[in-house]
Amino acid sequence: MTEKKTFSFSHQAMATFFEVFVAGHDEAYARSAAHEFFREIDRLEEFFSRFDERSEISRINRLRPGEVLPVSLETYECLKLSFEMMVETGGAFNVNFRALRQEFSEIKAGERKVKSWDERSGKRERQSSRQGLEPTETGKIEFRSGVEGSEKAGKTARKKYKNRDEEQMAGTFGCGVPVSSSKQSVMNLTFGAYAENKKIDLKPYLRLFPLDLVEQAGGYGAVRLNIPDVVLDLDLGAIGKGYALEKAVRIFEAWEITDFLVSAGGSTVYACGSEPWPVSVGGGFDFFQPGKIYLKERALSGSGHEVKGEHIFDPRKKCQKSRHLAAWVSHPSPAVADVLSTAFMAMGLEEISKYTESHPEVWALVLTRNKKSHRFKEVEFFEKGD
Repeated sequence: MTEKKTFSFSHQAMATFFEVFVAGHDEAYARSAAHEFFREIDRLEEFFSRFDERSEISRINRLRPGEVLPVSLETYECLKLSFEMMVETGGAFNVNFRALRQEFSEIKAGERKVKSWDERSGKRERQSSRQGLEPTETGKIEFRSGVEGSEKAGKTARKKYKNRDEEQMAGTFGCGVPVSSSKQSVMNLTFGAYAENKKIDLKPYLRLFPLDLVEQAGGYGAVRLNIPDVVLDLDLGAIGKGYALEKAVRIFEAWEITDFLVSAGGSTVYACGSEPWPVSVGGGFDFFQPGKIYLKERALSGSGHEVKGEHIFDPRKKCQKSRHLAAWVSHPSPAVADVLSTAFMAMGLEEISKYTESHPEVWALVLTRNKKSHRFKEVEFFEKGD
């Protein structure tokens, strides 16, 4: 493989450093193209940042039941892909995981509180009996089940927000595009064409992704919160960087740059060129010898605990402990690779095997907690370490 004369540039965005490596052009030209690439990353960050109250994700997180928010095509696409990947991975991937974590913590806290109340109540009853007083019914806390509570709250909210919803949907949508009614414009992915196409029951995902995605002719999109009693705290950290890479590399087409590698913090990379780019995979652990993967119009994304420790939340088990130590996934799409590297951390080996078998474009390497490596698919572009 011939060496490539490359020029590299870096830029801080999305709480990490993005890097661009360009081959086949002089430094000044490569620098100008990289500048435009980074400008696109900054533009996408303005949509996706949950720390900026003006961003679309922050505004979505503040939605009240029935409210509709027009969003950019990029936000819409990212949320749509997030929903589809959540379903494909059986809930192992979820951009609303912060809300699930909070809900689970509150339930646990409530259980502890009930137990404490019951213990104190029993003690008071025994004391009052000794004093010749009738025991009173105190300290009881009633919890409705999620289904019962949501059904009751849902009926109230539908009455309360019906007029508001109809008023918003009948108004202008996007850049002056009229929306005549919700029936014509709402594409509810849980019961619409996506459900029919996949032929699976999507009801379990309603509370995990409590948003309707609204489409209108002309490419305009919006979101609507459709369940009143859920916590919404979207975080695109496990898809946003990969999506940003995928979107920003289109800049290079206009610059006629075809030989490049781009990276989002080193966790997700994408390469394109006449020859493949070698990228190390499987590093960070003293018990495992890293190898190389050769990328050509493919992405590689990795997730693990070697840097940040136990930071990956398992949406299905609702715990801050994933099944594995690390996972690397290669896919033609940087966004999908980003998603799957996180999802595979919460999926069992058998699940991952079935997924890769049904998706031939996916390659994966997983390190389990017993310090064993599992590679899914033997491919020509992977080279073991010495």
